[in-house]
Amino acid sequence: MTKRKIAVFATGWGADILAQFMRGMRDVLIPQNTDIYLFLNYVTVGSSEEGRHGELNIFSLPNLKDFDGAVIISNLIDYPEEIKKIIKKCHDAGIPVLSHGVVTEGAHNVITDNLGGMCDLVEHLILQHGVKKIAFLAGDRINGDSNERLEAIRTTCAKHNVPFGDDNIVYTYWDLGNARNAVKHFYESGNFPDAFICANDEIAMVSIVESEKLKLRVPEDIIVTGFDCIPQAQTFYPNIASVDQNSAEHGRVCAKELLNLIEGGEANPITRIPCTFIPGESCGCECDPETADRRLRLGTTIFNHTQAMTASSWHTLHIERLIINCESYNEIKKNLTDVLSTDHSFEGNNFHVIFDPASYRSEAESGSQPDIVEYNDKMDVIFSLRNGKVQNIRSINVRTLIPGISDTDDPHMYVFLPVHEREIRIGYIVFTDCYDELESRALRDYMERFMASMEKSRKAMYLRAINDSIRELSHVDALTHVKNRAAYESRLEEIRRKAQHSGRVEFGIVLFDINNLKKINDELGHYAGDEYIKNACRLICITYKNSPVYRIGGDEFVVILEGKPFARREELLTSFVQEMNKLMSSDIPAEERVSVAYGMSIHESSGESIDDVVKRADEIMYETKKKMKAKK
Repeated sequence: MTKRKIAVFATGWGADILAQFMRGMRDVLIPQNTDIYLFLNYVTVGSSEEGRHGELNIFSLPNLKDFDGAVIISNLIDYPEEIKKIIKKCHDAGIPVLSHGVVTEGAHNVITDNLGGMCDLVEHLILQHGVKKIAFLAGDRINGDSNERLEAIRTTCAKHNVPFGDDNIVYTYWDLGNARNAVKHFYESGNFPDAFICANDEIAMVSIVESEKLKLRVPEDIIVTGFDCIPQAQTFYPNIASVDQNSAEHGRVCAKELLNLIEGGEANPITRIPCTFIPGESCGCECDPETADRRLRLGTTIFNHTQAMTASSWHTLHIERLIINCESYNEIKKNLTDVLSTDHSFEGNNFHVIFDPASYRSEAESGSQPDIVEYNDKMDVIFSLRNGKVQNIRSINVRTLIPGISDTDDPHMYVFLPVHEREIRIGYIVFTDCYDELESRALRDYMERFMASMEKSRKAMYLRAINDSIRELSHVDALTHVKNRAAYESRLEEIRRKAQHSGRVEFGIVLFDINNLKKINDELGHYAGDEYIKNACRLICITYKNSPVYRIGGDEFVVILEGKPFARREELLTSFVQEMNKLMSSDIPAEERVSVAYGMSIHESSGESIDDVVKRADEIMYETKKKMKAKK
């Protein structure tokens, strides 16, 4: 049987649901000689824009033409535009795609029948426990699952003439702090319900804890129910009355339908999988014997889990310290190889660390930010462990994804996680068959620590690079720490030699002259004047961050434009002027409200000298200065 590859896209915050789903897919796909490639991140709605880009970049890693089909776990991804991008890539690659959890245009859909399970839950509360007043602690306003559960509550309450209006709904936006505040709000308002129906089990558990703080007993004083039937909620006391989505069955159904589509079969546009209401102690029913047995064994389970997490924490702490102390990219590779070759109990026998050399080295070692839209075709293998043996592979093509992988290997689930600093893509890590680590959130903890160490290491390298530059005092201005006149003259001489050798040379310069420096010195003192110069320099450096900046006089600076900055020269100058105008019109201290005259000139023909370019920029700059003074 020819080996197949299925791509799965998800975030890891619903770890319990995701792990069960992936186990369901495993049950169907692994016996069918099919590899599962899970592209996973831990982005949240509250992530910074840079952090969001860094996490979501992992979705752009695979070339879907190399896969036979794809599954998007859409109910775990809060970014509809990302889902649309993946679906388009699947269509462009000519492979079938399933959306799980959310009905999505352009994909076959497998979703939960939220209505049936939630209707059963509400009806149970009304008929079996006499509930007359319900409050719903919802997810967010745009989440399809939460809204379907809300609709089920409305419908069932109306059927049984139980009042339920907008005042009975609080949107927690899946935030546990918001859930706690909602319980307090209902209690303090004197409008406490008979039952809290919660959008998921974690909200339910937090609601119980908060109710007990208010001296309310569950279920005697308040009934609380959840949704998802996660293991933690079942061993909680009281165990949570909940709705089981049958996540493993969802995984099995998605896998079967996808295989059917790959083989040319037909599939329904929407497949609904029923969910089951499971009564529990939190609604006043008895705990089932299996759950009671798990609770009795919970002490042993917690001990074993704590032992494993402690060992993992020491292991990752050791890795973190090694990385932080590294002084170069190559040292990171050496130290990781040394430690993981001897201790990879957490990572397992198949584990890989892949870096994008351009995005790593550019900022960490040279101080310039990378200009990369996609992963480089060639990736560095920092560490690779296959079947327990370290592989001596230096690099791979990005489409290979996993070093040394072979079609003759046994099928596995491979989990790809992004390594990044803010929006800067560093690379990715590959775990294998890590279902338990995924469910326990140990995978997330590992990645958080790994990336924190990478960030500290990169910053340390960056600072060392800056310090090395500052040590070159003969070419550095002491006040502003940009390059000085000597460095400028040296660079112009290099350009002259290049022009003489090759004829035409493509470059430009921007001359800057600070306005009002004498006035600042006279009125506020020379310390303020120095700050004024540094603020002007900072403005120039921010705009021209990819070009060398020189201070060539007390109030004069120059930028040399080559390569991409030369091509973008008009855009950059416009950006500089706009930022300067903002400062000049702001209500900020005088030494921060900088005014700078400017003049840009480019090398236009092989017949003119470098000095002609400089002279022309100087003339333009003084014309600008006259106009700026005339506007006062």
